Amino acid sequence: MIYFFRTMAAAISIYSLMCVARIILTWIPGACETGPGRFLCALCDPYLNLFRTGWLRFGVLDLSPLVAIVVLSMATYVMQNLSMGAKVTFGVILALVIQMVWTVASSVLIFLIIILAVRLIVFLSGADRASSLWAQVDASLNPFVYSITRFFSGGRPVAYKSALILSIVLVALLRIGGAFIVAGLVKMCAMIPF
Repeated sequence: MIYFFRTMAAAISIYSLMCVARIILTWIPGACETGPGRFLCALCDPYLNLFRTGWLRFGVLDLSPLVAIVVLSMATYVMQNLSMGAKVTFGVILALVIQMVWTVASSVLIFLIIILAVRLIVFLSGADRASSLWAQVDASLNPFVYSITRFFSGGRPVAYKSALILSIVLVALLRIGGAFIVAGLVKMCAMIPF
């Protein structure tokens, strides 16, 4: 039985790498029309499509591939533990689910910090004056940025630069604080004996 779990863990890891390659192919125009591209599409798309739901989309950002890869990572972890004779309890599964959700949320927060920081740098440099790209970025960011600043400013208007800085700081604090909270939750869940 140990060899079965090891084989399953290895197979899931290989499939996970294939899914990552398939996701990368979507970034390259025409790559899915090649022989290897069609092979990866045929093999990975049925699994990846299971996660393509509306609630994992935020504008142009689609988190479904990230969630799909995290689920495969969880399955690999469980199989590896079973192959070593470790006990997989409800607490361990719950800890894995919490880690999975935090991995996705943390990735979104880091992405948001990067976008906000780039937007602040471009704003400060003045390179965004007549750019339609930055107008589109602002259209996506402004509801988020101004909802945060409205909460902290008591509804008073805030300069865009200040709003961006406040948003970056708060999202970074949320990311750091969330990591500590999740680490504690995971430890507590892993101690559940059943």
